[in-house]
Amino acid sequence: MRLADALVTVLRDLNTRYVFGVSGANIEHVHDAIERLGQGRLTSVLAKREDGAAFMADARARIHRTLGVCCSTSGGGMMNLVAGLAESHAESVPVLALVGQPPAALDGKGSFQDSSGVGRTVDALPMLSAVTKKTVRITDAEAFWPALRDAIGTALSGCPGPVALLLPRDSYELEVGEQPADWPRDLDAFVDPGPVDETAVRALFERLSEARSPVLLLGHGVRRSSAPEAVRSFAERTGIPVVTTMGARGEFPNDDPLYLGVVGEGGHPSAAAYVERSDLVVLVGTGLTLMTRKAIRGWDPSKAAAVNVDVGQLTRYSADLLVRGDAGRVFRLLERLREVSPFTAPAVEGYTMTRFVPRRAARLPGRSAPAQHDVLMQSEAVQLIQEHLPAGGHLLFDAGNCSVASMHYGSVPPGSTSTIALGMGGMGYSIAGAIGAQLGASEGTRTVVFCGDGAFLMSGLEMHTAVELGLPILYIVFNNGMHGMCATRQQTFFDSRITAVEYSPVDVSTVARGLGGPGRLWVASAGTRAELARHLDDYRLAPPMPGVLELRLPVEEMPPFASFLAADEPTVSVPRQRQSSVAYEMSASTR
Repeated sequence: MRLADALVTVLRDLNTRYVFGVSGANIEHVHDAIERLGQGRLTSVLAKREDGAAFMADARARIHRTLGVCCSTSGGGMMNLVAGLAESHAESVPVLALVGQPPAALDGKGSFQDSSGVGRTVDALPMLSAVTKKTVRITDAEAFWPALRDAIGTALSGCPGPVALLLPRDSYELEVGEQPADWPRDLDAFVDPGPVDETAVRALFERLSEARSPVLLLGHGVRRSSAPEAVRSFAERTGIPVVTTMGARGEFPNDDPLYLGVVGEGGHPSAAAYVERSDLVVLVGTGLTLMTRKAIRGWDPSKAAAVNVDVGQLTRYSADLLVRGDAGRVFRLLERLREVSPFTAPAVEGYTMTRFVPRRAARLPGRSAPAQHDVLMQSEAVQLIQEHLPAGGHLLFDAGNCSVASMHYGSVPPGSTSTIALGMGGMGYSIAGAIGAQLGASEGTRTVVFCGDGAFLMSGLEMHTAVELGLPILYIVFNNGMHGMCATRQQTFFDSRITAVEYSPVDVSTVARGLGGPGRLWVASAGTRAELARHLDDYRLAPPMPGVLELRLPVEEMPPFASFLAADEPTVSVPRQRQSSVAYEMSASTR
């Protein structure tokens, strides 16, 4: 069997389902093999740019708990892929990147897009190694099967992450033989979960059973663990309250009485205050980055424990008790200990979730007041949209003020996921990532994206991919004519010297209409509460299709971002009640 055919056959039979990429001379063998051998079980998804392809693979891996696969040709295609792989590396997302290369026989001999590192050429191997767990160049037929097994296992095992295979054009024709008899039949068989420190788990159990006010702080590592449900189940059976990071809002039901909110720069002040006064904070699947810990005043390692599969993450912050191991396996062991020695945590008394009170920001120099009085405010838009979010769907948030506000003033509907790329924090991730989220979702699933006009200008053409595939993704574009968070920083820290953040007005809805006709793409623009309410109802009742909803926002609000706000910033209580969500009537087939 030829190498290209062997590679595609493996990806097909492992049910990875999609290869996201942009074709070119040095990757077209892979696309041809998918066309010949995919059998409807492995499909090429043509992205508009390679970074979009990497974002799609990343989101598919995060949300569907699988191995994301992306590909690119050499040269500029390979370079574009780097931004997405860096995000996956920073956030521990298992992605396999197939990167075409010029023929190995021409290394250093002037081939087009040579990246062998010979002479003044880019050296792809160390460059990609800097943004992956491992990068391997395959030029030897006998090395193919061991290298592929190791690549998939490395991506999925321990602390997950991206792996890149560099594939010179002349390697595709190598005869690699038949698949080894002992080849794993599913992705789970590639996973080496690593050891669990059972002594440390028992010590954690003792601390939890004795604590007066314990709290679990869940990170996005919970979702990628072997058993996310084990973490949720343990919390519910012991009555231990839960807070989450900004990247893990969907890892615990937001309408559960045990859920206290989000801790972090865009989180709830009440949740941070509860963590501060708790006598045991258990960090689960989180590296406690600055985006999270900055909101917690006076972090005390003596009252902290950490559960993480990555030793490097465990040593990155101070905690009194470190438990190395996959979160799912650790909490299954904790549950077995609880069955032998049952306990219930003291009930949380008098807790009320709070959010910051929305308020207008100072007007930027040179910007005039809007002519109309009933302009749409960002916080109002979020509240209206909240009532129309689909249960059991996927929410993706981009970078900037709009996403911070959307997360702070909204919540995750029952059964839905919530994803934001905080590793590299790149603008435009959500636009492409939504495609990876929606593809392969069960029938009736809808995806909603919250992004700014800056992200739209960077990656908006990737919406065309959603149109081509007919995916029911609603892109909500907050249009304020600037990079809002950059402007806020310049107002706050640079005496309002606003530079390199504003641009000429962009009519997002008009641009979007060029990506698909009325029967293929729903488009609307709202500048008042009444317009927004009407458009949301219209999209809910429309046949399932991609949609672009522009929000015209001429007046800025101060983002609910802790670093921009005073310690005594006014807050408002959020009623604790079972949330409801408008359920969309679906007729779309499974994508």
